[in-house]
Amino acid sequence: MKICVLGAGVVGLTSAWWLAEAGHRVTLVDRHPDPGAEASAANGAQLSYAFVAPFASPAMLRNLPGMLLGGEDAIKVSPDLEMISWGLKFLRACTSGEVERTTAAQLALAALSRAELASLLQTQPLDFGLRTAGKLVLYRKAGDFAEARPLPGAAVEQQVLTPAECLALEPSLRIAPSLLAGGIYTPSEQVGDCGAFCAQLFERLRQHSNVEIRMSTPIKKPIVTRGSLTGIETDAGTLEADRFVLSLGSGSKAFARACGLTLPIYPVKGHSITIPGHALSHSVTDYSRKIVYAPLDGATRVAGFADFKGYDLAIEPARIATLEKAASATFDIAGSGANAPWAGLRPMTPDSRPIIGPSPLSGLYLNTGQGMLGWTLACGSARLLTDLIDGKASSVVAAPFSVTRF
Repeated sequence: MKICVLGAGVVGLTSAWWLAEAGHRVTLVDRHPDPGAEASAANGAQLSYAFVAPFASPAMLRNLPGMLLGGEDAIKVSPDLEMISWGLKFLRACTSGEVERTTAAQLALAALSRAELASLLQTQPLDFGLRTAGKLVLYRKAGDFAEARPLPGAAVEQQVLTPAECLALEPSLRIAPSLLAGGIYTPSEQVGDCGAFCAQLFERLRQHSNVEIRMSTPIKKPIVTRGSLTGIETDAGTLEADRFVLSLGSGSKAFARACGLTLPIYPVKGHSITIPGHALSHSVTDYSRKIVYAPLDGATRVAGFADFKGYDLAIEPARIATLEKAASATFDIAGSGANAPWAGLRPMTPDSRPIIGPSPLSGLYLNTGQGMLGWTLACGSARLLTDLIDGKASSVVAAPFSVTRF
């Protein structure tokens, strides 16, 4: 089939690659001149296969008032009608049953994603700083730490550490033991530069005989003929295809709306800095402050925050200053305004699960809404999408990711 993939972030790029490898003729379209230009560019860099718990949970519901009023670490909100509608669905997802369903589905998709990435690298030796660094999640509050303890029989090895053991594992930490309740360490977790991955996979796509690239090509509107999506109008003319894949990140909702569909996706804004120099041995998440640290080649990525402020992409100096302050206090890393400040919008669904599979509009498939786990879930999402388009059985159950759940 001729398939047009809308969006050249990490989810769109992997979708295009897996579809092309399956024998389809793929056209990749994006308004930016370069791939991975938005949420994929400088995200937290953690490939977090074991930590996929949803944003929506009973614990989040309990802690939400404090998180909204928590000073420089607070969630910032600029309410609008779209956010309120999304928020009501989010509140309904804050149940133990939904958490269990989402976690199980996400763990299966994450495991598939890890396997698919490893398979890709066997034939395409991409260099993006991938390594198994292990992940240490630090808990400052005893209640959070008690809830985080892994269940017996967990799929991957996880170690419960005392404050002293956390400091011994990661000697670069500069947190007093009295300020920690403990930590969970997962040796198998990985890190990698998503922006570098996007750039290199894009070059492979440019060389692929089944792929046509249309960058710097803004999408104007869909063309719907007799109840089916048959084309899109762009600044460079009309593109037609047998199938279309929507992977426009936070822009997916607007395109879907133009098709007559409503997707429950809202942009959640994050910030990051990339500090030159090696500081960490492991990937570290400060759970209480919601800030992540990832060791990359020659640098440390520091990322955090989940702000609900619409589609504003402006880098906020106060957020960058908070990340620099946290890096200095937690690891004694000297931060400065020159540390590649970045902001991006993660496309979040109310239950934190991506939307993968056919849409109600014939001809349109969805692969979007990965939220804060886009980098982690990208390769598995691409495999699941390709299997669904080809009518093949997938190694993960597709139903939890269907748009029909909303």
